[in-house]
Parts: sequence; structure tokens; C-alpha cells
Amino acid sequence: MKEKFIEHPLQGRGKLTYEWLPNINKLLDIGCAYGYYTKFYLNKCKNVYGIDPNEDLIKIAKKRYPKIKFKIGSAEKIPFKDNYFDVVLLNDVLEHVNNEEKTLSEIYRVLKENGIIILTVPHKGLFRFMDVDNYSWYARNKFPKLYKIIRKEITVKPGYEKKHRHYSIKDIEKLFEGKFKIEKFTRRGLFLGYFINNLKLIIRILFGKEIKILYSTKDLDYNISYGKLSGSLAVKVIKI
Repeated sequence: MKEKFIEHPLQGRGKLTYEWLPNINKLLDIGCAYGYYTKFYLNKCKNVYGIDPNEDLIKIAKKRYPKIKFKIGSAEKIPFKDNYFDVVLLNDVLEHVNNEEKTLSEIYRVLKENGIIILTVPHKGLFRFMDVDNYSWYARNKFPKLYKIIRKEITVKPGYEKKHRHYSIKDIEKLFEGKFKIEKFTRRGLFLGYFINNLKLIIRILFGKEIKILYSTKDLDYNISYGKLSGSLAVKVIKI
């Protein structure tokens, strides 16, 4: 348990989100996992909330970070009232949801007037074919017996039932058209992030461990923008 759920430094998409985040009252982190980035947002937000459909991860989050209000919940059915949050975060979450339109409709509902969404998604970059989540999706569906032998399980985590989507900025503009306006965006990283994710997968399969230093190495590449070739896209949008 200690090896699998390690503490992350503020880096990569978490650091970028933190830099774009204004000082506010209420923030919701959708798909917060066990809160390894959510904890940092307390420095800028008086009231921080996190939801995730994975019950086990929420249990860990509640135990580790008692100052944050964690709940089991999904992006398509957010368990909060209308006009409640100043900011909603979607850090590498939109590509996992079953219904993008329903997700954005729910976020629109819980956001206050002129509320902000900060999201990161996989970009339609040069090395998107190296997406480890899509390796797993393909192997699980085409070779389930082999997958079970290698991973020693066939259980699928919430949000990983379908193929991992990648987006361009035009895709995001189309999704958000009419309800949100894009304030700014950036594209980051190229090859190293994908390479490290593949290396982590191999190490996890062979040894069942996470190597913390790999996260810092991955961050070196994320800090550079490679334009349309980049592997990650970050966008800040405003509710209209």
C-alpha cells in the first residue's frame, strides 16, 4: 500500500494547475484519486473538495488529508448543489468520462457565474500511440486471459472501461462552445512523459512497485512546450 500510493511533489499538470489557480473560496477537484495534488490547493483555496468514483482511493484521501472534504462521486453526477464552486479542476479526467456533454453540463451547473474550469487532457501529439492506458484497454479486450496472467487481475478501475481519448485545442473549443469561453491554453511535453509511463508500467508489472524518482524525471519534459507535437494540453475556461 505504501509503495503504490506514494506522495507526489507539486509538478507537471498539478503544478501548472496550481499556478493558474486564483485565490478563491470553494474549489472542486474532480477525479482527485487519493488527493496527492488536491492537498496543495489548500494554499490558495479556503474550502477544497474532491470527488472520485473509486471508493478505495477516497478512503485513503480522507485518512491522509482530513482538512479536505472528499466524497465518492463522478463527473457526470456531481454531488453538490447549483452555483456552488468558484473553480472546478479536471486534471486528466475528461478523457475517461463516459459522456463528455453530460460532464460539462454538470460542471456548468455547480459553477458560480464567471466560474473557472482548469483542465488537462492528453493531446493529439506525435507520440500518442505510446499511451499506456490504451495498451491496457486493447490487451484487456483482445487478450483477456493473457492480460489476467500478466496483471494478475481483470478488474477495471472506474473511468478506464473505454479507450483513452486524446484532444486537440479545436476539439476542446467545440466541446465548450456556447457555455464556456477559453481564456488561455498551453501544450506541454513530448516523448519523455510517454517513455516514463511505459517504464513505470513495466516496473509495476515485474516488481509491483512505484519508483518515485521517475516522476521528477518526467516533469523535466512537461515544462517545455512543443506546440502541436506536444503530449499534453492544458486549458483554462470561464463560464459564460
